[in-house]
Amino acid sequence: MKKLNHILLWDDFYIEGYAFFLMILGCFYPWIFIVLLAYLYWQRRHIKFLVIMIGILMLSARYYIFDARVTPISIHGESQITELTPYEYTDMIILKYNNYSFQAFVDQGAYQVGDIVFVDAHVEPFRNQTIPFGFNQRNYYLSQNVRGYLDIESIAFISHSDSFYHLREELNLYLSGFESQAYMKALLLGEKSFTEEQSSLYKNLGILYLFTVSGLHIYGLLFIIKKILFYFSFSEKTQFMIIVTVLLTVSYFNQFSVSVLRIFLIYLIQYVSTKMKMNLSQLDMIHLAFFIMLMFHIEWIYNLGFLMLFLILNFINLTAFIYQHLSFYLKRLMISFIIILSILPFQTKISPFLILMLPIITIFLSGPIYVLSPLVLFIPELDDLLSSILIRFEDIMKSVQSINISFVFPSLPGYSIILYYVLLIYLFRSRNLKLLLLRSEFILLLFFFYIFDVSLNQEINLYMIDVGQGDSFLLESPSCNILIDSYQNVLSLMNDLGIYHLDYMILTHSDNDHVEEAQEIIDHVKVNQVIINPYNTYDITHKKIVKVKSDDSLRCGLLSIQFLGPIKQYEDLNNNALVFKIFIGNQSFLFTGDIESKAEQDLVLKYNISLKSDVLKIAHHGSSTSSIEEFIYFVDPDIALISLGYNNGYGFPSQEVINRLKLSDIDIYRTDTMGTIVYTYHQKKEKWIMHLPF
Repeated sequence: MKKLNHILLWDDFYIEGYAFFLMILGCFYPWIFIVLLAYLYWQRRHIKFLVIMIGILMLSARYYIFDARVTPISIHGESQITELTPYEYTDMIILKYNNYSFQAFVDQGAYQVGDIVFVDAHVEPFRNQTIPFGFNQRNYYLSQNVRGYLDIESIAFISHSDSFYHLREELNLYLSGFESQAYMKALLLGEKSFTEEQSSLYKNLGILYLFTVSGLHIYGLLFIIKKILFYFSFSEKTQFMIIVTVLLTVSYFNQFSVSVLRIFLIYLIQYVSTKMKMNLSQLDMIHLAFFIMLMFHIEWIYNLGFLMLFLILNFINLTAFIYQHLSFYLKRLMISFIIILSILPFQTKISPFLILMLPIITIFLSGPIYVLSPLVLFIPELDDLLSSILIRFEDIMKSVQSINISFVFPSLPGYSIILYYVLLIYLFRSRNLKLLLLRSEFILLLFFFYIFDVSLNQEINLYMIDVGQGDSFLLESPSCNILIDSYQNVLSLMNDLGIYHLDYMILTHSDNDHVEEAQEIIDHVKVNQVIINPYNTYDITHKKIVKVKSDDSLRCGLLSIQFLGPIKQYEDLNNNALVFKIFIGNQSFLFTGDIESKAEQDLVLKYNISLKSDVLKIAHHGSSTSSIEEFIYFVDPDIALISLGYNNGYGFPSQEVINRLKLSDIDIYRTDTMGTIVYTYHQKKEKWIMHLPF
């Protein structure tokens, strides 16, 4: 039992640290405050309530100062460019204006970091999470203290002033001349400079995070420095000053990122603790460091990486008794496994083979590659050696990818994430291997519950996914899964929902904004049949592609699909799009792809009142070339669905179409202002759910 003290005995400052962590989570999920109250009651004999009150007041005051600032709706005046990220055809910049930071896009190569410009622009807000389990643009940029993006009316160069990170920019420019520049920039500066192919390779393998500076890199560097300092018999004070200088330098060149800054702070806290004989534990120092970081960067409460790092460090320390007596390789393998388990609700892709290789890859990147990278700065001739090693490393990783098998778990809702971590702590408190394996079954059951949808309800869900300027609809039911068009962000949603099989993929026509992600989904998900129209040419490969047209029909479980178009081949490819009805319960949904007025007229002539549907997917994103009055009259829907991008460059939806729908008393659901729209049918009851962006 003694070896379980870290978990069985809760003591010192980290007890309050967990309370602060639960309080932060409660700001996003209010029901977590119930968990916080239960925790406070459980630890009532050990917790320092005065510390809790002071800490809460300090964090609350800091957050109020951050949150109370009103973001202007426009800017007009001098701004300085503080960051610049080049893309293929444009540059993304971060502008600082009156202590506010904003994102903007400008012509490629027109400006550089440090430029002072005169800007006249409207400020647009970032979008909230508009896809279930999806990316939250607003929180992502808030975590960087960026308050909105600019719709620039005019921008003019005034002068140039070196920024605080001028030396970093010079080093970044100098590194651009090396063959190994992408890796050196990643490891020395934390820059994302990989090619699209390299990024895709490492992202698919789940190791992209290894190419940024982390504790492993810095601790390896400090180990070498300490050995050198010890060998030359430097005094303790001199060693401290040299190490602080090194850590400050690394922090500066990595723009004081979370992973580097926490190491610097923990080292300082450890030094002070030793000098003042405070006897702080490693957990105490972790919690104090994170509290200090939040006081200086309260915006990091929106930073998922910050919260994940906190979880990882806590679980590594709480489970030290499991791996501390293992051999070198097994110890690192166990730590890698613990890290994966600690972030599994956020990183749901697991590759067993890669887990076995992870300790070797980590040591390779944090050891010889990280040490060799700065040496190239002083001995440029070493670049050829580093480049050849990295090319060989890439080849090995490509081979690993070709044989690697990954398992993707569904994303868990908020309450299940808390349950997962309770079960994980319960698992790590196992006294022996047999108990460990037995308790691990509870965690597997939690995920299997969502993978196999083991539930009493038999809901049917239709998602009009907020994919920007395109179309993607996902129909999920107990007896049939159907995907209607696939522009982007669909595969990630399917994985999050635990959908690994499609009965039908219906691609209305071959325009990119309807099929861009289709092949990737076919490559990663079991798709029984791909349904296309007979007149367009699709760049899609699948063993069973079926062409359908007017008067064809399909049956999928309890769902029936009637195809109404295309009636014939049209010169305009949009008019060749599939038009069909799907019946869900007592409701009928009419999907129209991107057909325009000519196809709509022909449908009216052929089907007349048979077009009647309860819900109409408005054709061509609400373009004025579609949704003619006669067609709307015969469909006579109660609800209209419009899939389109916010502030798109096409002027969609047409105000003429919107007015036509309103005059017919049709309710309008649109993704640009309402996010993903979900229709749910269960036991003859139905509801519409919106994931609002603002």
